[in-house]
Amino acid sequence: MDNLIALSGYQIKLLMRNAKSLILGFSLPIAMFFIFSNLLAGYKVDGNIPLTDLLVPAYIPIIIVNGVLVIYGQTFMLYKEQGNLLKFKLLGISGLTVSSGLYIATFLFQIAASMLLMAFAAVAKGVVIPYESLPNIAAAFLLINVYQFALTYFLTSLINKSVTYQGVSQLVFYYQIFLGGLTFPPEMFPSFLREFVYIFNPIVYGLEMMRGLWSGTGNLLDYGKEAAILIVVSAVFVGAGIMVQKKFGKIA
Repeated sequence: MDNLIALSGYQIKLLMRNAKSLILGFSLPIAMFFIFSNLLAGYKVDGNIPLTDLLVPAYIPIIIVNGVLVIYGQTFMLYKEQGNLLKFKLLGISGLTVSSGLYIATFLFQIAASMLLMAFAAVAKGVVIPYESLPNIAAAFLLINVYQFALTYFLTSLINKSVTYQGVSQLVFYYQIFLGGLTFPPEMFPSFLREFVYIFNPIVYGLEMMRGLWSGTGNLLDYGKEAAILIVVSAVFVGAGIMVQKKFGKIA
């Protein structure tokens, strides 16, 4: 536990020094909210819900995708490529402890960035924060984290070079946010593209949970199908990652 706390604190310090990741993580969702809250003003979905009220629950998953897929994944790849995992192992610190420390740092970053986004939306546009739904929103937040971690686990199992991972992760990042309904709502997609998204981009199910819970329509149990899909897809990615590592002799 002491090693985990120390590694998490160390990684937080490193993260604070990485200005590029911090600027992207904190400013991108806020900039997107500012732009699209003006661009999409007047649009409504599900009958009478102003679209601007649903931008925050759409942009919180962007923070998660950036935090897990881009920041955590790239840092983990650098550790693996530079042999730091082996170095820590020789010091008696397991790879699980190291990766957990990396993940905790990025998870705390996600929370801070999400809180900043909500505060900005409340002040700039008067968006009402649904405090009574926050426990359910937090559960959806964790489920999306699980899905992104599983996807990252698969990609880091498949890719050996950090430079290659950086390019692939950016491609997957933009694929998820632009073709997952996180930037433009799925309701604005043509029917064929909407069908594609629901089949080949599971992040849309995380979006549906976040939007529904944010707008106060039920609790997490009412989104059992969406949660189940994310869990099943996550299990598939983890299983595929384990198979890749076994095939190439990366794990015992």
